[in-house]
Amino acid sequence: MCYLFDSLVSNHLLQPGSTIALMIPTFTPYLEIPHLSRYRFNVVHIRSTPELIDGRLTYQFAEQEIEKLRNPMIEAVFMVNPSNPSSSALKEDTIRLLQDIVETDNPELMILTDDVYGTFVPEFHSVFSALPFHSACIYSFSKYFGATGWRLGTIALAEENVFDEKLRKLPEASKAELHERYEAITKETEQFKFIDRLVADSREVALNHAAGLSTPQQVQMALFSLFSLLDEADSYKKKAQSICRYRQKLLYEELDLVMPFDHYDSAYYCEFDLLEWIKQHFGAKFGEAFQKESSITKFLMRLALEHGLVLLKGSGFGGSEWSVRISLANLETENYQEIGRRIKKMVSDEFLKWQFEMEKIK
Repeated sequence: MCYLFDSLVSNHLLQPGSTIALMIPTFTPYLEIPHLSRYRFNVVHIRSTPELIDGRLTYQFAEQEIEKLRNPMIEAVFMVNPSNPSSSALKEDTIRLLQDIVETDNPELMILTDDVYGTFVPEFHSVFSALPFHSACIYSFSKYFGATGWRLGTIALAEENVFDEKLRKLPEASKAELHERYEAITKETEQFKFIDRLVADSREVALNHAAGLSTPQQVQMALFSLFSLLDEADSYKKKAQSICRYRQKLLYEELDLVMPFDHYDSAYYCEFDLLEWIKQHFGAKFGEAFQKESSITKFLMRLALEHGLVLLKGSGFGGSEWSVRISLANLETENYQEIGRRIKKMVSDEFLKWQFEMEKIK
């Protein structure tokens, strides 16, 4: 992610102050990186909202949100698909709308799609496959193989792509500057592809001859790749999907939440609005009183201190103020019912205290 942002700016495909779009909620660094002093991007947020399909929940982008991308001032859009933390993949209609936008109104839009959770959706369709010319696809072995600490990420571009096309259209002064930057690697710098520049930039150019990953990391990536190629029946993928979905079922049933719509759901995370859940299960009056007396931060701190349960705020990912994010990939399966029980126990205790106070007032 950091290499990608750096190379886009180093190669004048984006400038400090450029307008980009973020599809939110999203992985926290995508929210934070654009505001760093060396980027200072103008950020347009494209926000997903809850949607019911056949009585099941998914988080999708309304048409008017995606339509913001028709503005040619928006030079790039960054997305995590399926999203983090709502775990929802883009609808087919949304992908078709993106195709129309780049065909008719924003033909030089750069799309950066982070598909790290795609392997957890049974019939996943990447934006990269629908818009290969316009997209850079980011992926990682970290989620699929539970190897987060190894930081084994990859990036793919089509042979012909918008990044290289935009490089060819740069002003001569910019080309001359970039020639000086990369001439130690190649004398034909104008033919030096963006994907190769990305590799060079990740080594600070001068260290281009040195591998960025250690030998054990390279071997591990090769083993993961070979394993996936040999598993022609996708037995590992199906098992991983079934484990996450079963954990999701245990948690959702314990909390009496509306189950997600399977077709778009990765079941890697759960995100729900705690305040709305409280109002639905304990009444609107208690919910309003709870909101006045507490905050999501205070609630989660108490949950950790008093019940030994550590959860994250969804707002840290661009979600709603009272949303809670729960990973379905970290703990033993039987713990997911216990998560639901501990949340209910803490809220129930607060509800009983509130009821007692109300009785005293009467």
